[in-house]
Formats: sequence, C-alpha cells, structure tokens
Amino acid sequence: MTGLSDIDDVERIASGIDGWLSEIEGRRLYELARHVDPATCIVEIGSWQGKSTVWLAAGARAGRGAGVVAIDPHEASALHADGESTEQALRRNLELAGVTDAVEVVVATSEEAVVGWKRPIGLLWIDGDHSYESVRRDFLLWEGHVVERGVVALHDTVDWDGPRQVVSRYLKGSSRYVVLAYADTITHATRRSCPTAGELLRKRLSIVERSLYEARVRAYDENKLHFADVLDIVDRRGRRRRRGSSPRLTEDD
Repeated sequence: MTGLSDIDDVERIASGIDGWLSEIEGRRLYELARHVDPATCIVEIGSWQGKSTVWLAAGARAGRGAGVVAIDPHEASALHADGESTEQALRRNLELAGVTDAVEVVVATSEEAVVGWKRPIGLLWIDGDHSYESVRRDFLLWEGHVVERGVVALHDTVDWDGPRQVVSRYLKGSSRYVVLAYADTITHATRRSCPTAGELLRKRLSIVERSLYEARVRAYDENKLHFADVLDIVDRRGRRRRRGSSPRLTEDD
C-alpha cells in the first residue's frame, strides 16, 4: 500500500490503471469529490478496474472525506491468463492506491444496487453502459437521491450518443440543473431547486459555447471541408513564425 500524498501521486497511480479517462478528466473528478459533503456520499456507476474510482476516493480524502460507493456488476470474462476479473483488478488497484477504506465496492447492476437505497448523494458519476437506454435508466434511477447543490457528472458526452443525449435532455434541458461545466468528455451540472436568473443565463451561454466546441471537434475528426488540414497548416505557420522564418505558405502546405 503506497497511499497518496498529493495529486501527482494520484496521477502516477491512475495512469497505470486500465481505463478510458484522461488526466484532465481525472483531475476534475478529484476536485468535484474534494468538495462533497461527508454527510452525503459519492456514487460511481461503472467502475471497471478503478481508474476513476481512485481519482474520486483520493479527492474525497484530500477534501471533506465523503465515502465512495463503486457500483459495477463486473460481469466481463477474465481479463488475464491467470483468471483475474475486473472486480479483482479493482480491489487490487484500490489497495495499491491506499484508498480501500474510502471505497465501498458493490458488485451489482445499477438497477439492483438502487433497491432500498436511502443515502443522500453529493456526487453522482455515471460511466456505465453507454447506450442511451442504459444511461437514461442510470440517471433516472439515481438522480432523485442527489441533494440540493449536489453534482451529476457523465463521461463520454462528446463522442457517444447515449451520454450526449441524456445530457441534452436531462441536464441542459432541465431547469433543475445549472452550473454546467466540462472537462474533456465529462459534462457535469449542479442540482438546484430554485435557480437564479443569473444561473440560468450562464447555463445558456455555456451550452452555446460547448456546442461550438463540439461542432469543431466533430468537424476536425471527420475532416469536413478539410478543417483538420487547415488547422494543421495554421499550426505549421505558427511554428515557423516562432522560428523567425517567413509566414508565407510553401508547396508542402
């Protein structure tokens, strides 16, 4: 057990855990978890091998000390030749990070785990099955337990239709959620029963700004109108300017 003394230690350990979470996203989860009221808990839907779990637990420990409940059915087949499952990998990674005592591992589906649930949630992190039906079900099953000023966060809200549609319908499209914010493909919002006019205005502005960003990302990925080629040319011109060479395009451009 190594323990985590600062956020760089968290990054070092998390980078060695299999998963699809960027450092920017991990650091955002860390900051969100740091501010969760210990009278509530952090619920993670979809743990896999614990990459985001470690970020959440470390952030909570560095902050106010809220507990993390990591929910995943761990139904995948063995990961390695030695037969290690995702649950075993998760528990091993929590032990390596020194946060085992901060995490309650629940081996169950989202639907199974919510039965009889009565604990208030300060941060709900949804990163399970990415189909629209599954993301929608996870959101509707759990968001009613999120406290006033609690946060709901979803992963992969740019490239995956399921999370993106749930964000559009239930976070962007609802007056109950304000303070929309983003980190790479994470979208998160704060639950408010009576948002102010200023909060609603800032939310609308953030939606417009994010929509422009996502359109740019998709245009780049699909190279529409040679958008990616143009950005690459601009980048090369910028590098030549910094070297003191002529900004004029060459035949290579």
